[in-house]
Amino acid sequence: SVASIASTATPEYVSGVIFTVIFASWLGWLNGSAASASQGLTFYNFTLPVMTLAIYGIGYIARMTRASMVEVMTQQYIRTARLKGLSFGSVVVKHALRNALIAPFTVIMLQFPWLLTGVVIVEVMFRYQGFGYTLVEAAGNNDIDLLLGCSLVSVFIVLITQLISDVGYAFLNPRIRVQ
Repeated sequence: SVASIASTATPEYVSGVIFTVIFASWLGWLNGSAASASQGLTFYNFTLPVMTLAIYGIGYIARMTRASMVEVMTQQYIRTARLKGLSFGSVVVKHALRNALIAPFTVIMLQFPWLLTGVVIVEVMFRYQGFGYTLVEAAGNNDIDLLLGCSLVSVFIVLITQLISDVGYAFLNPRIRVQ
């Protein structure tokens, strides 16, 4: 759809500015920065950064899931299940969704390492002092040891998500399971 393509095409720094203008400036519903984030973890403090990080991934995953479901719903076993009298919802949940989630699952797991780059932009934009802020400060101060530590954490996150992706793929697709 147009919304998923638009969300995928919009970079984080643009969507962050748009969300800040709409929800913080015009409507006044949310914080535009981390001024009160030190007071605690609240919905009010973290909604804009989470929306900014998630908007790209949601659009991409929605497009992948839709394309995969369209392909799976045309298969013979789906038609057979419908002819046996199963309801449409039952066919979708029990038969189609598991097979359709194989491709989007790997895309979802590939989004986690990508979020690390988005965290840098979002934390600088909203002035949160987290992993991305630490990475930017370490680069600005030429702190090689801290940069190496951040790189090590990033590599660890990538390896863990790839391991989870491989195990999950084997769970979703029984044809590739190790005997």
